[in-house]
Amino acid sequence: MPFIGRLLRNRNFILVLAIALGLAIGEPVATRTEPLVLPLLALVMTLSAANITSREFTSLREMPRTILLSLLLNYVVMGGTILLLAWWLINDKDLWSGFVVLATVPPAIAVVSFSYVLGGNTLFALIGMTGAYLAALIIMPAIMALFLGVGFFDPLKLVIILGELILIPFVLSRVLLFTGLMKRISPWRGTIVNWSFFVTLFTIVGLNRQAFFGEFDTLIRITVIAIVISFGLGYIIELVTRALHVNRETSISLVLMGSLKNYGLASGILLTLFDERAAIPVSICTVFGILRLVWLGFQYRKKS
Repeated sequence: MPFIGRLLRNRNFILVLAIALGLAIGEPVATRTEPLVLPLLALVMTLSAANITSREFTSLREMPRTILLSLLLNYVVMGGTILLLAWWLINDKDLWSGFVVLATVPPAIAVVSFSYVLGGNTLFALIGMTGAYLAALIIMPAIMALFLGVGFFDPLKLVIILGELILIPFVLSRVLLFTGLMKRISPWRGTIVNWSFFVTLFTIVGLNRQAFFGEFDTLIRITVIAIVISFGLGYIIELVTRALHVNRETSISLVLMGSLKNYGLASGILLTLFDERAAIPVSICTVFGILRLVWLGFQYRKKS
């Protein structure tokens, strides 16, 4: 029983289980869990934002270089690479929409937690992620309107979703911190976040199960993009940081910031504003994003 308990608290096992069940059970169950995606993502964002204390908000005014570097890596380098590869390899308008949304979302929430676990610069990750999420409120609608047109989606609905998934969670996280409730929730935070991600990942994989088994040409094209943005970009960023003699801690956080997107946020927006097919790129990229996190854990543990 202790082994099973540890297994059910293991992030990698939970996420792999979500993928496996999504592929095995598929759409019949995923359609029932789809309404839970946005509320669970808001819950995850609230608990994750509680990592950011008042000290980090004060530091935002003092460290513009950190924010600019994070915006450059996440939106220009990674987002630009996604758009360029999708423009080259993808001819389907729904899939293209999926990649545009993916390119505009901020870094994965896991950037902060994995910066800590892997021995990275946690303060750098916190400040960079905060800046990226605040910038997303402007960047996402602007880029989506530029590449998709305002007639292709409802801009007002997008702003509402961003408010629900970014602004409101930040406000609620302040309430949890100031009232002391976060101390009571903290022992369960990891479990809540992991199983919320389980439902989200299961849903997006299950809804797009046919892409994994029936559309092999589409699968191959998206897989190429997923490997490049998850593994290729991370490797290139690491090489550049070595050449510039960046310290190991900051290098780890830079690699995470430039190779991991918030796939949950992207899937929530796509499932709400677009056809389910538009979420196929995110579901496939999520799989490789998880593999990337597992590999980084092995890579940096081995180096240390």
